[in-house]
Parts: sequence; C-alpha cells; structure tokens
Amino acid sequence: MKKLVILDMDGTVFEHKNLWAALHKAYGTHEEGVKATEELLYTDYAKLIDIVIHNLWKGKPAQPYFDLIASVKYLPGVKETIKELHMRGYKVAIITSGPDLLLERAKRELGIDLGFANTLEVKDGIVTGRSRHDDGSSMWPVQVDNKVPLAERLCETLKISLHDVAAVGDERNDLPLFKAVGVSIAFNTRNAELIAAATHQVEGNDLRKILPLLP
Repeated sequence: MKKLVILDMDGTVFEHKNLWAALHKAYGTHEEGVKATEELLYTDYAKLIDIVIHNLWKGKPAQPYFDLIASVKYLPGVKETIKELHMRGYKVAIITSGPDLLLERAKRELGIDLGFANTLEVKDGIVTGRSRHDDGSSMWPVQVDNKVPLAERLCETLKISLHDVAAVGDERNDLPLFKAVGVSIAFNTRNAELIAAATHQVEGNDLRKILPLLP
C-alpha cells in the first residue's frame, strides 16, 4: 500500500522564514501587512489576500520576491530524509500557505512528489495584483485552517486514507491535520498544543530525526 508523508514547508523543509512577511519588508508594506494579518488571518482570509495583493503589492517589481525564493536555505538533513523516504516507498508532499515558487523549487531540487501552495502572480516582472484565476478559483488555496481537505485530495489521488498519512509540522495551522492523520510529528516546535496533539515529538532542526518514526 502506498503511504504518504506530508511536510509543512517553512520551518520543516526550509529554515524558518515567513516569506510573505519578508516580502512585506522588502516592499515597505510591513506595517500595513501586519495590521491586516492580525485582523483577518483567522476571520476573513479571502479579504486579507485581497488587501495584500490588490492594495499593497499590485505593480511591485517581482525581483525582490525571486531573490527571497532563491535565498532560503534547507534545514539539516532534508535532502537525505526525502531520498530515504522515497527509498522506503513513501510519496512525499508539501502543504503550505507559503509561495508556490518555493514549493516548485523543492520539487525540482528534492523530488517532492505532490503539494499545494499559494501563488503570487507575476507578469513581465511585475506583481499583477490578481488573486483569482479566470474561472474564479483562488490562487491562494492554502488557508490557515484547511490542510485537511487538501490532504484528502492527495489521498484520493494516491487511493489511500488519511490513516496512511504521516504529517510533520511545527505551527498552529498544522493542528487539524495532526488530529486527522495516522502519524503526526511535532518537529522543532515549542507549541504546546501541537505537541500534545502529536503522536511523536522531535527536538532540534535535523529532519533525519523523523526517520526512526516511519517504518
């Protein structure tokens, strides 16, 4: 039977760096971005995205975004861990509210099989300000509380159940997924609620430490 490991991205695969917060700083919109995030992150995610993409970032040059994507470093043991999981027959996915360009980098450099991330649309080197596709669907499908339905979609693709999934993460938004899957690993985190919900806890930032927990 195929099995799946779902990784968070920021703080699990790459060094802990909120790319969207870093981009706010690069664009000089940090103060407005923090205010909007505090008000809307858990109450009206769609409105938050509209404010950031349409009001704050539309028309900005994309180069600072590309530079940030290229600058983020992998955590220790990531490449070795992904290789070993593949050798054991696992599929490896990332579900993240971070940038799809960083997910694509992980797919290209690590062989990540599947995943979901959010898209900052760029055309001719400029942020377009669009947050929806022509059919009306969101370019930002990963919200703070919807990793479970996205994991279910991955399971449908692989014809497995959530019981066959191991999730690895370090943030509050991983909590619903931890409660839904067969194995959950709280990785390099001090979030007491996440640790309490996990089947396992790993201290330190070397991803190879999850390998003994996955047969």
